[in-house]
Amino acid sequence: MIGFDRNVATNIITVYAFEDTHNHPLTEFNEENICSPNHCLSIFDQELIVKASTINIGATKAHKLRASLKGGYDNLPAAKNDFKNFWRDYTNIVGPNDAQCVVDQLIIHRDTYKNFNFQYKLDDDVLNAMFWVDETRRDNYNKFSDVISMDATYRTNRYNMIFVPFTTINNHDKTINVGAGLISDETIESYSWLLEAFLSSHKKKPTMILSDMDAALSCSIAKVFEGCTHRLCMWHIMSKIPSKIEADLVSNTDFKKRINQLVWNMNIKPSEFENKWDLMLNEFHLKENKWLADMFNKRDKWIPSYFRDIPMCGLMKTTSRSERSNSLFNVFSSPTNLLVNFMFNFDNALSKQRHEQKRLDIASRDTSPQLLFPNENLKIEKHASLVYTREAFIKVQKQIKKAFYQCFQKNSVLIDGRQQCTIVYKELKSGKRPEFKMEKEHSGYWFSEDKQKMESVQYRNYKFLHDATSFFEKCVESVIHDKEKLQELVNSLQQLSETCGKGVSTRSSSIPIKDVIENIIGVPISSDVKIKVPSEIKTKGSGKRSRIKSAAEKAIAKALKPKRKCKGCNQFVNHDIRNCPINPSNVLRPFKKHQ
Repeated sequence: MIGFDRNVATNIITVYAFEDTHNHPLTEFNEENICSPNHCLSIFDQELIVKASTINIGATKAHKLRASLKGGYDNLPAAKNDFKNFWRDYTNIVGPNDAQCVVDQLIIHRDTYKNFNFQYKLDDDVLNAMFWVDETRRDNYNKFSDVISMDATYRTNRYNMIFVPFTTINNHDKTINVGAGLISDETIESYSWLLEAFLSSHKKKPTMILSDMDAALSCSIAKVFEGCTHRLCMWHIMSKIPSKIEADLVSNTDFKKRINQLVWNMNIKPSEFENKWDLMLNEFHLKENKWLADMFNKRDKWIPSYFRDIPMCGLMKTTSRSERSNSLFNVFSSPTNLLVNFMFNFDNALSKQRHEQKRLDIASRDTSPQLLFPNENLKIEKHASLVYTREAFIKVQKQIKKAFYQCFQKNSVLIDGRQQCTIVYKELKSGKRPEFKMEKEHSGYWFSEDKQKMESVQYRNYKFLHDATSFFEKCVESVIHDKEKLQELVNSLQQLSETCGKGVSTRSSSIPIKDVIENIIGVPISSDVKIKVPSEIKTKGSGKRSRIKSAAEKAIAKALKPKRKCKGCNQFVNHDIRNCPINPSNVLRPFKKHQ
């Protein structure tokens, strides 16, 4: 150990202490990064730790990734514990201010972008609910608001707040998000507030909204979206059948075929559905089944034949589209997230979704699909290939093929100035020839364009940093195959590094960690917290860190469990062996009830 003292007046430096008991040689050049005093995190390291968390990469893996990018651990001044300690400090500093920071972030967005909408609700200074939507999602809703889906089954943060995304189908037949919210409970009041926030942001109701059979949500939809068609998820209803009927019918292939062909058929009229439903119940002795009777009474909420007159009703019949969209957000999210990190994750997932939409836009615009009837000079097919997106054209092309081979016009009449045709369609399998009436009109399914690309407020303070990194990468890429120019670049950067370092007394490692975190999240962290984080919410499925299973899914799992046979009567029945009326041994022993 050696100690120095500098006289401020004379600038003379004096050695005042020296201890050589525990002395050792100076550190070698290639050992410098290993010594603890030299351990430090660069701004790139700090940002990587936070950004890696948005794709569920923890501090330890982020350290491995950084070492790999730097060419080995010897080139990385920071140790694994430095990465872990920064993440710990980040969590400790942001944690108590979590709700306040998120609200401040979204308020900045709302003040910066005129078409960004953000609403939130407090309950005794505790964040209770919030809804947010940007211009791109509002624009997508204006184009594709025919059918939207809601699925509130994911917990994506450490407070167990319920993530509720609103999902629709775009012109590429892909799910896109048109709004999102977080609520604290699954009550009529919370759902109503969320739907009212959605409506005030988009200014119009959807044509049809799809959800599961949650009673609170159904009441809220009827209240807020009055006049909007509410459709229940067919999959959730159909998946309950194994738990609602006798076991022998569950395995009856004829019954399963009959009910599936009837329920999922969109081409039959309601009266035909009702007649065939009644015949099926009689044939399989299900007239007394209360659940099937209840589902029949709700048939106008889930059977496709009752939605035939609603445009685009076939886009979604189940919430699986919404659940698939939720799974995308779940990939980028974690149930232990702070709300600040949840917003990072949400933006990351949304960015991927929008990137895919742009990629498909380009593919539809710049390439030509293969025509089925190029020699027939079929104008409708050629025109469709020019105006529809690729995914939409493939669907339309299949209909054109069916029309070409299986349809013919029976008659055509003029009604109220409109040409109305009767089309006969020949079904190949059954030989049936149903008739359809249609009016001649034109409707397009055109490409969508983003009006405005939002710039993330969280990273605006890092704009110059990102630009510098980008320019550096471009320089390296341009000379990577030219040894002489690469050497010139290294020499130039070395000189630039020395020039930039002159007169700079503050290194990034000496910046207070609170200032670093404020730059990353984009808002100041105040000691005066006005909006508090919610305590962990206990709702349906609380305590589970994965997707909440619906009643239907639980019923399926229960139905698939192996059944136990009574040794007394040798039947798969639901009674205790001690109560079996024909148990010859009448042995009383503990025995669980049959599943």
